Amino acid sequence: MCCQSPEPPAREDSESKGTHKRNLSNGASELSPARRSKRQKATVSLKEQSDSEAEESETEITVAPKKEEKENKPTSKTPQKKSPIKKEAKEDPKPKKARKTKKDQEAEATPLAPRTKGLRMFVGAHVSAAKGVFNSIHNSEQIGGNAFALFLKSQRKWDNPALQDEHRDQFHKLCAEKGYDASKHVLPHGSYLVNLAQSDKAKSKQAYASFLDDLRRCEALGIKLYNFHPGSTNQTPLPEALARLAEMLTQAITETKTVIPVLETMCGHGNTIGGALSEFRDLLALIPTEHHSRIGICIDTCHSFAAGYDLSSPEGFKAFLTEFDELIGIKFLRALHLNDSKAPRGSKRDLHANIGTGFLGLRAFHNVMNEPRFEDLPMVLETPIDRVPVKDEEGSDSESAKPKKGKKPAAATVADPGVWAREIKLLESLIGMDPEGEEFKTLEKKLSEEGRGERERLQDQHERKVEAEEKKKAKGPGKAKGQKSLMDMMKGDGKKD
Repeated sequence: MCCQSPEPPAREDSESKGTHKRNLSNGASELSPARRSKRQKATVSLKEQSDSEAEESETEITVAPKKEEKENKPTSKTPQKKSPIKKEAKEDPKPKKARKTKKDQEAEATPLAPRTKGLRMFVGAHVSAAKGVFNSIHNSEQIGGNAFALFLKSQRKWDNPALQDEHRDQFHKLCAEKGYDASKHVLPHGSYLVNLAQSDKAKSKQAYASFLDDLRRCEALGIKLYNFHPGSTNQTPLPEALARLAEMLTQAITETKTVIPVLETMCGHGNTIGGALSEFRDLLALIPTEHHSRIGICIDTCHSFAAGYDLSSPEGFKAFLTEFDELIGIKFLRALHLNDSKAPRGSKRDLHANIGTGFLGLRAFHNVMNEPRFEDLPMVLETPIDRVPVKDEEGSDSESAKPKKGKKPAAATVADPGVWAREIKLLESLIGMDPEGEEFKTLEKKLSEEGRGERERLQDQHERKVEAEEKKKAKGPGKAKGQKSLMDMMKGDGKKD
């Protein structure tokens, strides 16, 4: 998941109660004397206090007014009254979220899709583990997932609190109750900050400590698979970076008992390790054979496609798996990340698209879902689920299926886990489906049309980039822009003389 995290959690919205400031000067009558009694006080209407939660657009302040001197001469001891004056509250620049009703909470508790039992393919998504790792189980069940990924701690910072015993026990309990096999079908994702191929000693030590902490959390939770990115060479020679990575992995395996570190295939951008399958072969050669049973590989469909491998055509997909088996060994395959690609094949760009809408197309996922060697492996969606809320006919908010082409979102996007629920069912429906039949062709055409605009945009970007690179290459090493050659400098010196 070079992504994303990804990574869309369910949140409980709470409405904060505003406090109303009293302003006596604003409520004074023009006929009131300038000097007031010390005993004069402003009282807030009890009715307004009870209604303030439901309606905060205005504030009602009741001030005790003084009667006019012509009608009744007041004394300092006589209570004075004023009529209620309504004062408009300042508009809050940030719209407040409405408190969730009991009906809303019940709707959230209802699964978006039921889990399909008895399948040999275990499909799920990278779900939120906010407020405790055990919540990932609820979130997976909510979308009908039979496998899932999660972050064991914040992937954006180095320092994290330890795993709580209560959270650990709740995770074990819910896995048993809901029927999730944590040792097979749960695939945590490592922090994006960690680079085990790091050459800097201090940074390498920090990365390894975070990595080892995650592996130990896995073992505490009964999880056996742990997915992570191989890292970057940071402009050092690839063989040296692979040697550092192999050393860190070997050390981590010796310091743990059961967990299996699973390296993810990458898109091959820049100095990233893991774009070519041959790099995993070279890495495994540096790790002692006795540890090979505790090393795995995760194929990310978007990444490998962007790295140049053909996963779409049946022939290309077969050739890819043959190369994987010959260079690495199919026994090392432990998991898959299922993502379509917004960018063309070989673009080396990590841009995840929804299933069937990208350049991989639905046929690639038909290949995946009907491959016997993928049975019983966790298959995790990392596709985008953020959608822009739009107003329906009744004026209430709902999530749009897709943002409108050519228009910037007018509002912040919201996570719609229903996207994953639908994609899980779509992928499961491909099992045994005839790719030449009417049902598949209709689905393929519909999804392809949904992503056509984005594909055209990214294709145009890719072609312009390739063209620019070819022109640069044709010019050769040449002098840099603005740099004078020795002959130019000599001519310049001659002119000055």
